[in-house]
Amino acid sequence: MVANESVRRSAGTSHVLPLPFGVGLGTGGVCVTASGVIGLLADGDEFSQARVSELILGIVAMLAGFALARLQSDQTITRAAAMSMFVAGWVGMNAVAVAAFWLSGELASPLDAVFEAVSASTTTGYTTVADPEQLSYSLRFLRVSMPWATGLGVLLVSMGVLPAAVAGAELLPERRLRGRRQLVTTVREAIRNILGLYLLLTCALIIGYLGAGMGVFDGVTYALSTASTGGMANHADSIGHFDSTAIEWIAAAGMVAAGGNLLVVWWAIRGRLDSVWKSTELRLYASLLALGFLAVRFGGSDLSSSDAAVAISSMLSTTGLRSANWAASSEFVQASLLVAGGIGAMSGSVGSGFRQARVARIALEVRRSLQHLLSPNRQSIIRVDGVAVKEESLALTYGYLWMHAFTLAGVATLLYIDLDIIGTLTFALGLVSNIGVLVNGDELQSYVDPSGWTEIVASFGMLLGRLSIYPVLLTVAGVGRWLARFRPHRAIGADA
Repeated sequence: MVANESVRRSAGTSHVLPLPFGVGLGTGGVCVTASGVIGLLADGDEFSQARVSELILGIVAMLAGFALARLQSDQTITRAAAMSMFVAGWVGMNAVAVAAFWLSGELASPLDAVFEAVSASTTTGYTTVADPEQLSYSLRFLRVSMPWATGLGVLLVSMGVLPAAVAGAELLPERRLRGRRQLVTTVREAIRNILGLYLLLTCALIIGYLGAGMGVFDGVTYALSTASTGGMANHADSIGHFDSTAIEWIAAAGMVAAGGNLLVVWWAIRGRLDSVWKSTELRLYASLLALGFLAVRFGGSDLSSSDAAVAISSMLSTTGLRSANWAASSEFVQASLLVAGGIGAMSGSVGSGFRQARVARIALEVRRSLQHLLSPNRQSIIRVDGVAVKEESLALTYGYLWMHAFTLAGVATLLYIDLDIIGTLTFALGLVSNIGVLVNGDELQSYVDPSGWTEIVASFGMLLGRLSIYPVLLTVAGVGRWLARFRPHRAIGADA
């Protein structure tokens, strides 16, 4: 992987942050500029002043991002610095998004702008807008272009440029193709191959949605939302608004693909079907999709087959699009879908959640523990995809399990929102797994009306979930150490 060439020991992190921060600013600028152009073409005179402001913001952000990116240092970086770079890039992009949402004048408060921007840029999908159809075309496009850019960034960082930056590089399959048939050989080829696959999925979804009867704007925006697992919708009832079985099946297929491991897709394209079949994570993903579909379809709900397919693929890929109200189904159906959302997508995908690979490792560890109880003298090795897993890598998985659980519990405890206990827990799960749906009584919704405190807690929860916890905590610790340098220190022997 490229990380083996890039991640080395270094004295600090400050010299490497301008590049990712600049890239984030520039990416946010591109999204805002594109949204402003669409707004000038599609929105009426009522929004013209806001669109001009967005265009100015977007152009300035692109120029500033380009200037910062040119300040890159030749200094090599540590793994902690790589994680901080990942966070810096997200902060840069989100700063532009917050400014654009607030400049639009369509949100009630600055905190709403922060919440909406964080929800979009973390591919979560919660919204403070009760009826998205009332938003301008510009803002609706920005709500889906930001998560699409984030999804591409997650793929590039986690699989091509700096795998260490997501604290999940150990989850990527170790089987490789020979020679230049690999997905990643150099940074340039990684960007080309990953961008090509991501565009291929997005374009296929656009063609599918248009062919199924969506209009051009809806077809493009829902394709971006599906491919990125962002879940942002143009309608209050998501894709259920169209009442189309064809659209539902296309959405389900797109969400399954978006939640899949890009390396496995690459193996399939390269004709290595033996490697595809040997993927432990893929077999688990396919099994959970099949079992989840059966549980939702026949477990006590009135959902059609297409609705059941959308529900399980949406939760397992952490997309959050919905076609029917499964919150009114049996408790068994609700529990099955919430467990699927907690597990989440495959590693090497744009989806979020705990990840299929970690679940597979923990399941294999449970089996090994049971075997050890039956045969105390037996020595066994955990193998994934036929390759022995190092104990240090397993330790990282167990550590992440605890951190994920503590994060989920902490977010649920700190939330202050007018929901019952089930609603609060599903809201917290949706935040940390970046799903963007919650169960409110018998209703399934993405709309929330939180207090200012809840918006702050929720924004931080979405950030932790999208950036895989470790990078955020290490960055906060690094900032704390940096600030500590400016505190006055008491001289040794000084009076108390």
